[in-house]
Order: sequence, then structure tokens, then C-alpha cells
Amino acid sequence: MDNLTVYSTHPQFDAILKYLHFEPDSDQAEIAEELFDEAKKIAAPKTLAKVLPVTVNEKTVFVADTEITYPYVRKMLADNKEVVAYISTCGVELESWSLEKKGDPLEEFVADAIKLNYLYSVQKPFRESVKNDVFKQSGYLASLNPGSLELWPISEQKNLFAMLGGEPEVKEKIGVTLAESFLMCPTKSTSGILFLSEKEYENCELCPRLTCPNRRAKFKGE
Repeated sequence: MDNLTVYSTHPQFDAILKYLHFEPDSDQAEIAEELFDEAKKIAAPKTLAKVLPVTVNEKTVFVADTEITYPYVRKMLADNKEVVAYISTCGVELESWSLEKKGDPLEEFVADAIKLNYLYSVQKPFRESVKNDVFKQSGYLASLNPGSLELWPISEQKNLFAMLGGEPEVKEKIGVTLAESFLMCPTKSTSGILFLSEKEYENCELCPRLTCPNRRAKFKGE
């Protein structure tokens, strides 16, 4: 796998309403449906991914030619010979569209939710493809994401982008850019390293933000 995937699938409208906490027959739901119909005409969420070799040294780990000096990442990747570095995004098309909704708080809120659900909609098929086509042996598919934990801070986005060819190449292929704060644009984008683990693992297990709406696992502490 060394490719760019543009997805033609769409999230379920019911999932968007659920995320927004809108009742199906409400006026808000009608507005959400109108905006979703607009979004479907232009949406092109994308994923850029590469299978890369792993070399573990005494104190650091290399993913291809990129050295990561954080002990936690080295620990988590120690048993892997290869990993998949990736960036997924809702797409610059939806980002530009959502900017047109500025000034109307409800439409801004709904547009943001639509972008997020488009991002979610590409994650499942992408992860399934990695598990079935790359990591064919038994084990659990796990992910490390810059900024999800202090153990691998958001400044490491630079290294993640380097694994995928560098910032200019990533921008050219999928339109995703890095700000000085290392946040990505489009805002509804995610990046990380997928690897195979002997046990189920989520970053959430080590994240103390107990009220996070995107929590996928119970906090277990360090």
C-alpha cells in the first residue's frame, strides 16, 4: 500500500442527526438535511497512506528514514517490522464549503458535524483495508496519533508528514497543510501510524480527558 484513496461513500444521515442531538422531525433536522444534500454533491474525503519499514534501536525507532525519539512510540512499535503511516481528511472541498456557512451559528455547527462524519466514514474502510491487505496475520490493529497523548506530542506531526513525503507532497496529493501550531487544515483531518498489537489498544486508555466525546476506551492510567 502506497497510495491515495478518494472515497465516494457518504455517512448515514441518521448518524449525523445523532451526533447533533437533533430530533428527526425538527426544524433543525430539516436544515441539516438540506446542508447534507449540498455536501454530498462535492464531498471527496481522502486518505494518503504508506507501508513503511520499522527499525528499532537502543533508544529510538526509525519509521523508514524518519527517527522518532519518544520512548513510548519505540515501545509500542518494537515488535513490528512494518507499519502504515496515514493522513485522512474530510477534504478541501468540504472545508471550503463549510467556510461559506460562517455567520450563521446553526449552519456552522451542522457543517462542522457533517465534515466530522465524512472523516469518520473513511476510517472504517481504510482500517479494514490495512488489516486485510497489509497485516494479514492475527493480532489487533492499533494506532498512534501525534498529539493524542503527551507521550507523542503534536509537534511530531512534522515527522508524520515526513513519512508521507513531506508537507509539499501531502498538500499536493490531499490538500492537507500544517499550521505553525501543528494543527492540520482541513480541521477535520487525522493522522497516525497503524500497527499490529498482541492486545487491543487505544490511545484513550492513557488519556486523562474523561469527558472527551470521542473516547473509545476507559482510562487506565499510565
